[in-house]
Amino acid sequence: MGDGQVNGVAILDAIPDGELNTARHLKEDLIDLSLNTADGLQVRYVRVNTLADLEAGISGLVDEARNNGLKPWLHLEGHGSADETGFRVASGAHCSWDNLKELITPLNVATSLNLILILATCFGGSFARAIQTVDRAPVLGLLGPKREVKTGQIESGLVEFYRSFFKSSLLKKAIEALNANVPGNLYYRTSAQQFFYDVWAGYKNIQCTPQEIDNRARRMYREAKAQQLPRTPSVGQLKRLIRGREKEFFEKYRDIYFMYDLDDTNRTRFPVTYEEAEAYASR
Repeated sequence: MGDGQVNGVAILDAIPDGELNTARHLKEDLIDLSLNTADGLQVRYVRVNTLADLEAGISGLVDEARNNGLKPWLHLEGHGSADETGFRVASGAHCSWDNLKELITPLNVATSLNLILILATCFGGSFARAIQTVDRAPVLGLLGPKREVKTGQIESGLVEFYRSFFKSSLLKKAIEALNANVPGNLYYRTSAQQFFYDVWAGYKNIQCTPQEIDNRARRMYREAKAQQLPRTPSVGQLKRLIRGREKEFFEKYRDIYFMYDLDDTNRTRFPVTYEEAEAYASR
């Protein structure tokens, strides 16, 4: 997931009224940690009854990050959708993962790519489907269940996760504490860098086979012919063009995703290279 820099935890409470509210329990546990273990830990709590509450709550966190140096992890408690496309706010309205991504990306930008998202919802790991490596990274790290979970099933594990991290400052130990308190293989987790390499490997192994490159070149050739361009490149020339510009496009989207243009230190934090991505894809 990547440790990053953190000085707070922001809890988004989307649990319906009348249900066991693990979000409030977590808030109390984190406040206790801030008083006894993690000096200076800032705890934020946002009740998310409506989509408007969600938008306003995250907007407020963005303002704090920009103006007051808040660098929180974002923890969402609620019910994930059975179709794995998002979650429901307390009133029952659906929020897609795409919508959540659009809301939290400015927070990740404001924290200089330090936002870790913990989704305590059924199928929370499916948020990864909303991440696009041609855009700004919405998170530094993601942690969420791969499957349906029962109310309260993961509460103790996440409490131990936070307690271990804020005692040791080591994410590895926090993950070990989490796994010791939940069923095996429950969580999907990834980091911005790992996700970027995984997507590149998938792209190379699926979209860049000789047959697929030939298909793409032929589509480009037909489109060029249809436009009646004066000099239409041959299919062979187009194939060489596709391969020849691959590194250029890789670096373009890498720079955007890891925000090299916004924070030059990210070049050192995330030294992602075309050569390493190619080696990863060929494993």
